[in-house]
Amino acid sequence: MDNEALKNMSSEMREKVMREEIGEEKCKIIDKYDLHPNERLYWERRQEKYPNQEYFSHKLAKKSSLIGMIFHINRLCFAKTKYFENNWSKFVPCVYNYKKGFVETELYNMEYIKQKSTGIVLDLRELSKIKWLKDFKELCKYIEEKDKEVALK
Repeated sequence: MDNEALKNMSSEMREKVMREEIGEEKCKIIDKYDLHPNERLYWERRQEKYPNQEYFSHKLAKKSSLIGMIFHINRLCFAKTKYFENNWSKFVPCVYNYKKGFVETELYNMEYIKQKSTGIVLDLRELSKIKWLKDFKELCKYIEEKDKEVALK
């Protein structure tokens, strides 16, 4: 739909149309983070006593993968997004359960990433703290070496 037409709709109708445009799976992410579209066509979180926080544009939501959306919400850079999108078959999404530890979950609910072969768990919050590409490459090298070690056994 035309962006100008979306901007001129009521907020309820705008949200309905925008949710239809991104699809059911991406809406699970939108719901998890309690996001709603604003007049500028950005998905934002509205919380009482706090300023609204914009997360990403509707354009990004339409073109991005589920991993891309989650990584964007968690402030992970494009290099990290591309690496995990390209190597996703080696990982599973997880959440932490205080009784069971790390448990696999659906992609939209991901808070951690577990390497299937090694069990190494990466916290999305910790990944976001890696600011330098060389540091991220070191992490990638480490988990890839561990994966190879397991494969050789």
